[in-house]
Amino acid sequence: MEKESYIYRNCPIPGGGYVTGFVFHEKNPSVKYVRTDIGGVYGYDVDNDSWYSLIDHVSMSDLSETYPIAIALDHQDPDYLYIACGVDNKPNGVFAVSHDRGLSFRYYTMPVYVHGNANGRGTGCRLIVDRNDPDILYFASQKDGLLISYDRGESWELLDAFPEKYMTFVGQSLDGKYLFAAGAGVTTAVSERLRGHSLYVSKDSGKTFEPMTGPIDSEIEGVAFAGHVAQRYSVSSKYLYVTYSVMGRNAYVRELGYSCDGGSVIGGRIYRYDMVNLVATDVTPAEECDQEMRPASGISTGLLEYGFSGISAGNTSKGLLIASTICRDDGDCIYRSFDYGNSWECVLHGLDTGRMDFRTSYMKPEYNGGRNLIHWLTDLKLDPIDEKKAWFNTGTGVFRTDDIMAYEVCFSDRCDGIEETVHLNVYAPPAGETVLIDIVGDLGGFAFSDIDKQCENSFADDKGNRYITCINADYSDEDPSTVIVTPRGNWTGETRGGLILSHDGCKTFERLSLPYGISDELDKALREIEKPNVNSGWVAISPDTEHIVWSIADGIKLPIGRVVVSHDGGQTFSHVSVKKASGEEIVSGCMKVFSDRTDSTKFYGFGDKSEFYISTDSGETYTQVETPEIFPETDFGMIDCANKTEIRGESGMSGIYYAALGDEGLWKITFDSENMKVHIYRLSEYGDKIYRVGLGLGGPGEDYINGPKALYLVGVLDGSYGFYRTLDEGGTYVRLNDNYQRFGDINSIEGDPRVYGRFYIATGSRGVLYGEPAGPE
Repeated sequence: MEKESYIYRNCPIPGGGYVTGFVFHEKNPSVKYVRTDIGGVYGYDVDNDSWYSLIDHVSMSDLSETYPIAIALDHQDPDYLYIACGVDNKPNGVFAVSHDRGLSFRYYTMPVYVHGNANGRGTGCRLIVDRNDPDILYFASQKDGLLISYDRGESWELLDAFPEKYMTFVGQSLDGKYLFAAGAGVTTAVSERLRGHSLYVSKDSGKTFEPMTGPIDSEIEGVAFAGHVAQRYSVSSKYLYVTYSVMGRNAYVRELGYSCDGGSVIGGRIYRYDMVNLVATDVTPAEECDQEMRPASGISTGLLEYGFSGISAGNTSKGLLIASTICRDDGDCIYRSFDYGNSWECVLHGLDTGRMDFRTSYMKPEYNGGRNLIHWLTDLKLDPIDEKKAWFNTGTGVFRTDDIMAYEVCFSDRCDGIEETVHLNVYAPPAGETVLIDIVGDLGGFAFSDIDKQCENSFADDKGNRYITCINADYSDEDPSTVIVTPRGNWTGETRGGLILSHDGCKTFERLSLPYGISDELDKALREIEKPNVNSGWVAISPDTEHIVWSIADGIKLPIGRVVVSHDGGQTFSHVSVKKASGEEIVSGCMKVFSDRTDSTKFYGFGDKSEFYISTDSGETYTQVETPEIFPETDFGMIDCANKTEIRGESGMSGIYYAALGDEGLWKITFDSENMKVHIYRLSEYGDKIYRVGLGLGGPGEDYINGPKALYLVGVLDGSYGFYRTLDEGGTYVRLNDNYQRFGDINSIEGDPRVYGRFYIATGSRGVLYGEPAGPE
């Protein structure tokens, strides 16, 4: 098979996702890493002040490395890197070991569940290298207790002496004398509503453990599973510091509901333990602490309505200590102490205390309801080489100050190179200023007019308030500036889900009025969609932009009974009718809708058991047509990321679609509306796997609408995983990547209709990228 050299670049977001933790080498300033919940591990490029991904070699066949829960470094040898990672649906994790700072890895099986996107992922550190013996590693697992390895992670065994299975961290004193470990108090629970003890210490390398003094626990009204859970720690030569939080009243998970990603936490505390005899002192900052120093007598005593998580102590700057809150209603805070926590001052809170200089446009307050977007601030770190510098994480990337000791501390986002947003669908309009429409989880969507520059904001209302997690978009090939999108409403309620319509290539949007009054069932569904963070469904628009068909979601499903149509550009809607060929009404099952690319009278439906439907009255009624026996049963009746298929209509042609069905390969589907039939052609060989498909310009200088198309694929052809292009519908292929250009989970692919050879990749772990020929060397 022919291979063409390609280069890949990100269309920059950047950031956008939850960075769950930092690990910095304490002796080498160039060795810094962050872990993310779904985007793998990033290393730091000191010279360019940017980050680089360590998962570009990861394919869809095993996504374990995209979900790291812990990183560890060898204290003496900075070239060693250890990563514990794993996917949610497997009982065993993967342990990745590198001797060259992530350039290459060896992999070992971990005998426990590991998943970097599970609740509690912001606690830590869960993985450490023993300070006195680099062959020994400790791992605090999420559900299976404390493990030890005597051979640098090749094999593991359980330390039975530790009493708790659900863990949050493991640590060691600088001299290796003490081993600290913390759990979530699940297996040691006092009662159904009260967790067991959290923090323990071992003085014999894990052979025995004894509890350490911590906050007093009791049941709390409205809290399903109370009790302080140790979140994070920091060790200096003089003290151990530990942050604590309690499950909040609005937590939506029980056992793992001890951190901000469980919904809410309260009862935050900070404890300081001296390293001589481990005597505990509560040094929690007072709630009213502002930018004036508070004496030790101002230490908080009551139940706080937020938690504490991040903590970092200076070793060269004696007495320096910083800490962060989580789940604080009026915005999370960073506190600073110069006297080991005896007194505190707030150096960052919202937009009033401290300063935020946003380098990334969508992060600015004007696009976030006039607020600081900081949330899920679970980790912060002083640079061990230069303790004036400090970093903190968020659910939207990482931030840094170059002078944590200043009177007014200034933080700025430092996410260059971090592209870990989840991209759900990607579209390249054939004309107009917008060259790429990017549908994104959490951030909603971006419209790129220049694929090498950040967009000013994601999809938003006229006040700049962002919509979140759009599911799909559709546009007219005749009028590509008209775009219809299915967003969720944001967490604050300032935007609401449903349909948003743009007439200027996604620069501005109008939210269409929801069609209440059609039926009680639809009214109930629409009320649910107006709640924060609820899927809106799937939408299609006709070439003349007058007809809009909307499959209103029920979670991830698209029920037939919830499909509505508008014939006046979204001003009014009515219920569609779906029938069998016999005329019998179909009321059950699911259907995803697509518009014909040239004929505004035609729409098509794809069902949850490979059913096909044709509408010849602009989406008003649909008739089921017979599915040829050769076509494999496939569930199309869910939003794309749930059923893992991709369907693309061919511009300039009526009724022609291409479908990537994963293990079942690539298919061409032609709807014959005149005879009410569907014709099916298998384009891939048996055994080949095609996960995603998109269409692009068929050759240099070709007319995209009226000319031939190139098909771009990701899958396994002839046993080889990669990205491919075919100009003859699968007769021949060209491979477009090497084994270090895989980019993890791929949710969507689209060819560029204007530039031959360019195509776009919407990943679930590495942002949105474009690939194009490398050209002559």
